[in-house]
Amino acid sequence: MNSANHAHPLPVYQQIAELLVRQIKAGYWHTGERLPTEAALAQTLSVAVGTLRKSLALLEEKGVLERIQGSGTYVKSVQGKQQIYELFRLELTDGPGLPTAQILDVAHAKPGLGMPQWDGAVCWRVRRLRYLSQVPVALEEIWFPAKTITALSAPELGDSMYLFYQQRLNVWISRVEDQISAAPSPAWAPAASPLQVGDWAAYIERQSWTASNELAEFSKTWFDPKVCRYCSRLSQ
Repeated sequence: MNSANHAHPLPVYQQIAELLVRQIKAGYWHTGERLPTEAALAQTLSVAVGTLRKSLALLEEKGVLERIQGSGTYVKSVQGKQQIYELFRLELTDGPGLPTAQILDVAHAKPGLGMPQWDGAVCWRVRRLRYLSQVPVALEEIWFPAKTITALSAPELGDSMYLFYQQRLNVWISRVEDQISAAPSPAWAPAASPLQVGDWAAYIERQSWTASNELAEFSKTWFDPKVCRYCSRLSQ
């Protein structure tokens, strides 16, 4: 089955909350630091103040922020608070950027040579064009076993595949391994992609496992290093 449309997005307030957490994790704000005023932050993020307040309330509820009446909003902690986009490692060259996706194709397929085979089972293959703050930055091809889901359409998938795995497959990703190299862009690259067919690109192969060490996903990502970068940070 072929389709091309934007993945069903998260509510705007939740998207903004995820972006703020990514910025905190990236070191833009540190524990104990005060965020900009609501008016200034809403203007920077191009959202209504009411939407921003809903995002801040969500992060306060999760223990990430602390809002002090008459003083402002402060970073409290992000330790132990796994977020939907926590394992997304691409950022714009000038900052994290909000991840969204356009689904190009959803199909039943057999993995190719050099890919995990899942005991010869047929898999779902999802191809997407990834954006950061509405800037197209990367192409993705994602594979996962089809044994527990026999029918799938593009509108059922959201911006976060890991959230889809949790909600539809009851699968939680606990660790990933990324191998980074360079490779030519795939033959299915669309016209809207920053990479045209055959262009050399930065390339990531990722394997994702559950807590029980079961391989849950294999993905390929081609990205344009002129507009985005791969970032991996470790906090003690």
